[in-house]
Amino acid sequence: MPAIAVLGAQWGDEGKGKISHLVSENADYSVRFNGGTNAGHTVFVGNSANGKNGHEKSKNGNEFKFHLIPSGALHPGCAGVLGNGMVLEPFSLAKEIKELEDALGKDAKIFISERAHLILPYHPILEGIEGSKSELDTTAKGIGPAYQDKVARRGLRAVDLLNPTQFLAKLQRNLDQLKGLYPHSKPLADLDAQKIAREILTASERFRDKITNTTALLHKALKADQQLVFEGAQACLLDIDFGTYPYVTSSHATIGGIGVGAGVPPNRIQRVIGVAKAFTSRVGSGPFPTEDLGEMGQRLRGTGANPWDEFGTTTGRPRRCGWLDLVALKYAADINGFTELALVKLDILSELGELKVATAYELDGEILDYFPSHCDVLARCKPVYETLPSWSESLRDCRSLSKLPKNAKNYVKFIEQVLDVPVTILSVGRAFEETISAR
Repeated sequence: MPAIAVLGAQWGDEGKGKISHLVSENADYSVRFNGGTNAGHTVFVGNSANGKNGHEKSKNGNEFKFHLIPSGALHPGCAGVLGNGMVLEPFSLAKEIKELEDALGKDAKIFISERAHLILPYHPILEGIEGSKSELDTTAKGIGPAYQDKVARRGLRAVDLLNPTQFLAKLQRNLDQLKGLYPHSKPLADLDAQKIAREILTASERFRDKITNTTALLHKALKADQQLVFEGAQACLLDIDFGTYPYVTSSHATIGGIGVGAGVPPNRIQRVIGVAKAFTSRVGSGPFPTEDLGEMGQRLRGTGANPWDEFGTTTGRPRRCGWLDLVALKYAADINGFTELALVKLDILSELGELKVATAYELDGEILDYFPSHCDVLARCKPVYETLPSWSESLRDCRSLSKLPKNAKNYVKFIEQVLDVPVTILSVGRAFEETISAR
C-alpha cells in the first residue's frame, strides 16, 4: 500500500481536513507532522462511506474541527499519530481526544511522539510581549515561542510528562528565567510552576499512556505494508523556509516536513496530493498578488449566497480572497513534487460570468514566470491574467467528471496543462460524499 501525503498548496485553509479524511478511509495510520493548535482542519461527515473504516449512521451530518488530531482518526479503523515535529498544547489535546472518543463511541487509538514539544502557558504570553502577534498577525496560540524554545534546547517535550518530578524542575527553571528576563510582565509574574505542573499532569492523564516512539511505530507499519496518510498543517506558502517570509508559520509545511516531523523519508511516499482551492485565499498579513478587494473578493469569501463562508477555523478571521494564482501554485508543485492535485470549492465558481487565472506576474514592466523569494518583491508584482468562461449550473450534485458542465471541465484541464499535474480529486461541497474522483 502506498504512503500518501496531503499538503496545502497555497496559504492554508485549502480544505486539507476533508481531503485527508477522504484518502484515509482505508488507511491504518493518519499522521500529523507539523504545527499545533494554529491548524484548523474541518471534516463534515456526510452519509456515504464504503471502506473498511466506514462512518456510522449516527454521525451523519456532524462537523468536526480538529487542531491537533489528524482528520483520518475519525475513521474507526484508522489510528491517529501526532509526530515529533508538532508542538502540543496539553489542555487542547486532552479536549480533542475526548471529543474524538465521544464521536467514535470508544477509546481513541492515538499515538503521541515522545519527542513532540509542549506549548506551555507562558508561550502565548511571550508572543504578546515580543509583538509577533501584532506584527505578523499570528494565531496568538504560542506556536512561535514554543518552536523557539525547541531550537534553543530548553523546550519541554511529551516524554517529560512521564516523569512528573523532572517536568516540574524543567518548568520551574524556564519560568524563573523568563521572570528574570521580563520582570515587568504581570502575566508572567502571576504564573506558578507548581500549579501549572499540577494542572497539566492532571489533564495529561487522558493521554500519557499514548506517548511513545512514533518513528519506530511508523517504520514498523511501513515494513508491514500498512497504509499511512501524512496530513500537513498550514501550507507551502506559509512554510518557514519556502513561504512568504516573515509572514509564515514556524514549522516545515512542505514535503520535507514529513522527514523532519515524523521521521519517515519522503522517498517512502508514493502519492503526494497538493490541496488547492479553485481560487486563492489568505488569512492575515503578507503579499497576495491576486487578492480582490472589491465585490468579487466579497463574493468568493461567502458574504452572499455562497454556502462556504471563508472564515478561519482557528481564528474566525475573514479570509482575504482572490482569483487562482497558478504562478504560486506551480511553485508549490515544484517544491513538493505533487503527483496529483485535489481541487476544492470548484462549486463556488458557478455563475460568475468569467473567471480570471494568473499565469504570470508583471514587475516593473517585466514579465515573471516564477514566484519571487523576497516578500517586498512579491508585494510589487501584478498578476497577468488569462480569462476563462464560468458556468451557470450548480455542481453540488455532480459525482462524476461526465456530469460536470463543459466550462468546468475546461477550467480543470487548463490548470492541469499549466501545472503539468493531474487533478485527481474535485470537491464540490462540504460533505464527504460531495466529491468527484478523477483517478
